[in-house]
Amino acid sequence: MSAMVESVDPVLLRRIQARMRTVAHQQYEAVPVPPFTLFFHASDPLPFFNYAIPDEHEVAFGDLAAPLARLRATFEARGRVPRFEFVETCAPELAHALESQGFVLENRAQIMVCGRGRERPVPAVPGLAIEFLDAAAPPEEFGLFLDLQRLAFGFPSLTPTSRDDALSLRDSVGDGFTLVGKIGEQRVATAMIQPGGDGLAELVGVSTLPEFRRRGIGAALAYETVRRAFERGGSLVFLSAADERAGRVYEAAGFSGMGHSLFYRTRKYAEPALEVLA
Repeated sequence: MSAMVESVDPVLLRRIQARMRTVAHQQYEAVPVPPFTLFFHASDPLPFFNYAIPDEHEVAFGDLAAPLARLRATFEARGRVPRFEFVETCAPELAHALESQGFVLENRAQIMVCGRGRERPVPAVPGLAIEFLDAAAPPEEFGLFLDLQRLAFGFPSLTPTSRDDALSLRDSVGDGFTLVGKIGEQRVATAMIQPGGDGLAELVGVSTLPEFRRRGIGAALAYETVRRAFERGGSLVFLSAADERAGRVYEAAGFSGMGHSLFYRTRKYAEPALEVLA
């Protein structure tokens, strides 16, 4: 990836992993399968909403045959893909252990960070308006947000998002927020800041409809989310850039690289990694 990797800060990366874990607890059902915790969306089987994270305490990841068998059974009983997301430096032995048990690397995404004062304004996009949604917005707006995001990521639903799913997203926003980019009256792009804590907030779900890509809309939403997050008291925003092009989008808004997130899933369900589409 073209984004330059700074000197890795293990303490900051542990804070980032802890923030990911906390947000997952807030948004999903948590099922302990030591030394992991499994997180499940209430209704959506999309793999990116269902995953395991290694527990916080230090673990020597040696023979994981038994816990991984329990993990697979739990995922499959719910009709979900057995899958992991974790910060590489927080569990440096886990990747090898997973591969020895038949898991395959879905993506090695670069963690990127932007501290307060490092955000960088980007060129204005002609005709782009940005709408702000927080937990006070009507659930119908969150339903439209989810429909747009799935379409932009290439996972359109056969039916509109249910009211329950829209309410679930709104409830999970907490002190975070979502942004919707519009050209005229058409909704064309999304971004979301996960609930913050300890001064940290995560930028996720940056996506743009195919016909509106490569206009700078993704960078514009990334900058606006960071600006608003800092206005609301945050000190650092982080994200996982799925590929080199996404890294360049985020660099334009002031982000720089620091470490990696690893995404693993079982070989039976392996497929191309999700590209951040901006």
